[in-house]
Amino acid sequence: MTIRIVPTEFPTVQDAITASSSGDSIQILAGTFDGFNVDVENLKIFGCGIGKTIIAGNPAPASFNGINVNMNQTILQSLTVQNFPIIGIEINSTHNTLKEIEVKFSGQDAIKINNNNNFLTNCSTFFSGFRGITIDGLHNCLIRCESSQNISDGFRIDDENNKLINNISRKNDRDGFEIDAPNQILFNNKSLNNGQLGILVVNDQNTLIGNLLCNNIESGILVDDNVFNNCIDSNIARNNGNQAFTAGISVESGAMNNTIRFNKAKNNFAFDIREENAVSVNTFDGNKCEVSSPPSICM
Repeated sequence: MTIRIVPTEFPTVQDAITASSSGDSIQILAGTFDGFNVDVENLKIFGCGIGKTIIAGNPAPASFNGINVNMNQTILQSLTVQNFPIIGIEINSTHNTLKEIEVKFSGQDAIKINNNNNFLTNCSTFFSGFRGITIDGLHNCLIRCESSQNISDGFRIDDENNKLINNISRKNDRDGFEIDAPNQILFNNKSLNNGQLGILVVNDQNTLIGNLLCNNIESGILVDDNVFNNCIDSNIARNNGNQAFTAGISVESGAMNNTIRFNKAKNNFAFDIREENAVSVNTFDGNKCEVSSPPSICM
């Protein structure tokens, strides 16, 4: 369990990784360093803080990304990753932890998760050329992360059974959160001032509880056509929408067996809560709002 120091002991992070064994730690001092591949398992790699330890310069070897996490049980902490042509950090392994990481100015996604059981906390993504954070794996958990001012979505979920808790998505050009796979839990997140939707739900059996949706250009929450068995519970939607078909919470034609309950919606355009077909194939209960379609939805 050796601690290796960059650049005083090793000139590059990659050199330090190559010399390491499972259980070792690598401390990266303040400064700017090239990207790297994590190809030894169970390493802790930590910098001196966001804006102090900066991973920029050349991409990781044989890659256009900043950091490729290829081995399990990696801990990455306290650094900035910026200006890489494809992905800032790509996670290709399991049971990794990212803490206090800033990723900005990536050519595509800032952070992309391609595997299962990873944990991100207090990470932030800004100004990426595509999405802030993409999840394409199972049982990942994101807590207190921020995704802002990205060209596409703030957060996109493409695989099952992930949890997003206390995250913020704001001022992204498209959706704050896009849910493209079933069995997600989104709890107490904020989606603010995004260019399209606050949260887009395009798959089944998802749970949205206690989220705040404000000032999104289109609807705060959109339950898309032909999706089933979602629970939209105790969310707050204010000042969303700009067209005749937008709303604080909108349930599209063909969506069935969804439960929309105990939400609070106010000052949304054109409706606070809207069910497109209004044929009573979804359950609305205990919602507080002022303008709804049909009118019976509001208390």
